[in-house]
Amino acid sequence: MNNISELVIKLSKDPFNPQINFECAVEYEKLRQTASAVSFYLRTAEYGDDILVYNSLLKVAACMHDQNDRIHTVSNCILQAISYMPKRPEGYFLMSQFHERSSNWQESYTWAEMGLSLNDDNFVHLPADVGYKGKYSLEFEKGISAWCIGRKDESKEILTNLLNCDIADEYRNAILYNLEKVNNVII
Repeated sequence: MNNISELVIKLSKDPFNPQINFECAVEYEKLRQTASAVSFYLRTAEYGDDILVYNSLLKVAACMHDQNDRIHTVSNCILQAISYMPKRPEGYFLMSQFHERSSNWQESYTWAEMGLSLNDDNFVHLPADVGYKGKYSLEFEKGISAWCIGRKDESKEILTNLLNCDIADEYRNAILYNLEKVNNVII
């Protein structure tokens, strides 16, 4: 029996268990069955507390983003997550990224700046990944959006400093691409 079948059987015996609902949601999302994933993430948000609720709201936003043309639902889910746990950085990152993808540069910059103002010295990753790799994710969003709102020197400084950090290859490649593209910087 596959993992989802086992989880559904387990859930049938304890339907209000937020952890099992969350695990079902994660498995459905892996299968790219986003409608089912959203349903279980919402059940988790309804029956759960703390980190599972927060993570579920962010995952609903991600699932809705994948369905396209759901921009208000995406931003609303992120805002609900931020209001639920305002001292966690992932929501600010996702909201900054949301605005960056929509070319709302000042909004992207502002959300990144708000996220960077949080103290994440004791940062613990969420149970399900939402794309936030650490503080440098917010710094990257700030650096990209800074360029687009006329803060060229600040952007160049942020992105160049990030290259000296231990960051994921996807970020390193994006930084190199952006520095070369917009400023003809050779590194």
